[in-house]
Amino acid sequence: MENYLATNFNAAAYTTSPPITVPGFKRNQLTEMFGALGFKTGAEIGVGGGRFSALFCQNAPGLKLLCIDPWIKQFDDPIHRKNHNKHFVSATRILKNYDATMIRARSMDAVRDVPLESLDFVYIDANHVFDTAIMDIIEWSKRVKPGGVVSGHDYNDFENFGIIKAVDTYTEVHNIKQWFLTDERVKSWFWRKGQ
Repeated sequence: MENYLATNFNAAAYTTSPPITVPGFKRNQLTEMFGALGFKTGAEIGVGGGRFSALFCQNAPGLKLLCIDPWIKQFDDPIHRKNHNKHFVSATRILKNYDATMIRARSMDAVRDVPLESLDFVYIDANHVFDTAIMDIIEWSKRVKPGGVVSGHDYNDFENFGIIKAVDTYTEVHNIKQWFLTDERVKSWFWRKGQ
């Protein structure tokens, strides 16, 4: 992953302490990187209408993608308070031509059925409160193979969000020295899982 970033983006930026913002690197390019790295198995936690899931599938040919979302009201999450059944219908339609498995469940229920170290990547964009976000990172990281990528969305200081604190806490406790952010207003975060 680091070689891909160094080759395609400004390698000089990676000498700073984390989080490292990759100049010019956007969330959509994360899906392209996963394809370039040859990733074949992944999970997106928090799928919504399925548009970003489709980018994973388009940019990583042959990808087997787990699409996990309860597609229900989540009153404890500031951005998922409305009914998302229409998003489930949309995601199912958009992803019907890909090897995407729709799993209509909460993250902590779905994770139990995913074997440890079975995924090339995970992308977490689910419940944004601290307790849920940190549990998602802890449990889904265990499902990523060594050398795979742990990633997610919304590394921003929005009201009632706990993503920054969850990501910062996890990387500090697990001594992750090199981790990255996309270069855009609503940032994605990612790191390569140690081998």
